[in-house]
Amino acid sequence: MSEERPAPYLRRWAFFSGLLVLALAAPAWGAEPGDAARMLFAMEAAYAGVESYTARFARQEVVASALRPREEALVKFQRPERMYLRWIDGPPRGRELLFVRGRDGDRALIHEPGLLSGLFTILLAPDSPRVLGESRHPITDIGLGRLIDLILGAARRAQERGGLTVSDGGLVEEGGRPRRRLEMRVPHGAGPAEDVRRASITIDVGSGLPLAALLSDDGGRAVAEYAYRDLRLNPPL
Repeated sequence: MSEERPAPYLRRWAFFSGLLVLALAAPAWGAEPGDAARMLFAMEAAYAGVESYTARFARQEVVASALRPREEALVKFQRPERMYLRWIDGPPRGRELLFVRGRDGDRALIHEPGLLSGLFTILLAPDSPRVLGESRHPITDIGLGRLIDLILGAARRAQERGGLTVSDGGLVEEGGRPRRRLEMRVPHGAGPAEDVRRASITIDVGSGLPLAALLSDDGGRAVAEYAYRDLRLNPPL
């Protein structure tokens, strides 16, 4: 005859069994407090194997205290620093830009659409007042590599001050591919700009590269958003 278990024992067994099932079902990433930070800093190594890429680049920023319209451009990038953009949405629609480090005095060639402006190509410094009147960053800050540099630069400054917080925001699926959301907070003065204290970063699980970043101030107000869609790595250019 089998031994009869008291009801309290069975309830405790059911409780601990449930905890075990939840633990086994939970995703491995995020199980340890340092995992989110490790995935953040791993973006650098992931990008080291990228020689070229193409993507649809989108951005929307607060410039001079005003939110600018969203822009979208087709971008081609090749190491060490050769970049071509053609805007397909937003006020600069039709604009083309070519920047090659070491050529044309490290200035960008810009061709604007229009009957008259289309007849000319102008040269602009990457950080010219005209450029910075339309964006928070110089032309040379466009690209996956620079996005990683800006994010990790802020993270390292925050680490030095003992104020870096990185948390795992969970997995999401976009375009049939898994993405990992990371939430980063840094102390005042450590961000890539004076008003940036938070960053929500979307990382492609397969490549380890950031596909989107939403930067916010201490109150949670968005000050800049960047995204790379239809990303193709190492295509022949």
